[in-house]
Amino acid sequence: MRPGCILFVIIPVAFLISCCAPGTATAPIPATLTVTKSSTATQTVSPDWLTPSPTPAQTPTDLATLAADQTHLELWENLSPEQSRALRQEATDFQREHPATTFTIHHYEENETLIDALGTEEPEGSLLILGNARLLRTLHQKNLLHPLDELLTKSEMADLAPLARISATQDGRLWGLADTLGFHLLLYYNRDMIAVPPTNTEELSSVARSFTTPRERWGLAVNSYDPLWVVPWLSTCGDWLIDARGKPTLDTPAMVAALSLYRDWHTKRDGIAPLAAYHEARQLFAEGQAAMLIDGEWVLGELRAAARVNWDVSVLPARDKSECHATPLVMGRYWMVRRAVRPEVQRVTVDFLQHVFTPERQLSWAMRFGVLPTHRRALQDSRILNDPWLRISAQQMQAGRALPLGVDADRLLDAMRAPLRAMLDEDITPEETARSMQKNLGEYSWNSRP
Repeated sequence: MRPGCILFVIIPVAFLISCCAPGTATAPIPATLTVTKSSTATQTVSPDWLTPSPTPAQTPTDLATLAADQTHLELWENLSPEQSRALRQEATDFQREHPATTFTIHHYEENETLIDALGTEEPEGSLLILGNARLLRTLHQKNLLHPLDELLTKSEMADLAPLARISATQDGRLWGLADTLGFHLLLYYNRDMIAVPPTNTEELSSVARSFTTPRERWGLAVNSYDPLWVVPWLSTCGDWLIDARGKPTLDTPAMVAALSLYRDWHTKRDGIAPLAAYHEARQLFAEGQAAMLIDGEWVLGELRAAARVNWDVSVLPARDKSECHATPLVMGRYWMVRRAVRPEVQRVTVDFLQHVFTPERQLSWAMRFGVLPTHRRALQDSRILNDPWLRISAQQMQAGRALPLGVDADRLLDAMRAPLRAMLDEDITPEETARSMQKNLGEYSWNSRP
């Protein structure tokens, strides 16, 4: 699974540093940007333009006025260091426009750290969380989130890419605002070997065979034992991981067909490298020993930074010669708002959500970090369309499929894992594999209504 997801909690005083406008005779208490690391020591960071002064004692009247004027936003994130710095700068910029708002920013490494920190107490201000789909599902199940369809306008809801709505919706309510969508697989290829990438699985096998010299070079490398690499071919066979009601359906003719295709790639040595783990497949491509690699969109940034081969990227090939395009699983990271946001702090909470959802802000992150936007207009912007790699990634993402909020993607993939390994080790047939996958789900109760 992909790391680097952020959980965003809004508490009126936590996210950004703010100060009074220059020249103001009577100023509110200077705002501060407080940064914490996994609930450990707290460090207060002030911008160069902010000179804190001692806070005078407040009378009851002063405190009442302060409560009315100031809003505190508390934010939790688990971004990479560079993205975390960018987010803190955004908080500072936002606070300049909202001088009565203060931020506290916490960094967490694991979802469990955040869940434990939230506890059951309701925040005094607004708590924003930036995190992955697993965290979104868990916090929703614990009834800790505020429905965002109560905060966003119908127009803003309509601006969300369809997959962003599907993956964060439960019982007709939107519980997370997707900050980015991704996690999908792509086809990477070595341009010194391949001028035009294959467009269907028949071509993929043919091209792979043509570049294969056993024990020296292979046509294609994949992360063999991970079921995520099987999922794209399931929909090309006319089905998906769940049915129309949102119930898991792993034992279907479509799953058998997808598994058979995947098994044949390996057992017939159809130009594919021997059974390989994730890093082994990546290394074969990076060292020029594999002409093609199927890997996640997260590899784009890594290859840009330190590629040793002349590489390019393409959408996954369609099934055979049909128009059945590969549909990888798509997941995202989401802004979430802690439940029980008081009316007096809702306005600044909404302002911040609107800020992070603007096309220009999302495009800025796309250009800087290679993450795909979720706003419809941003996805159609010329900066995405003119970037050869982001354009392909966006095209493949929008052709992928998302699971509703109530479906546990981790549980589905875990149920597939052991049977897939047994099939690739030639212990069971694809038919037996599909039955075993479904059986592994047991009697789990799925709350998957969209």
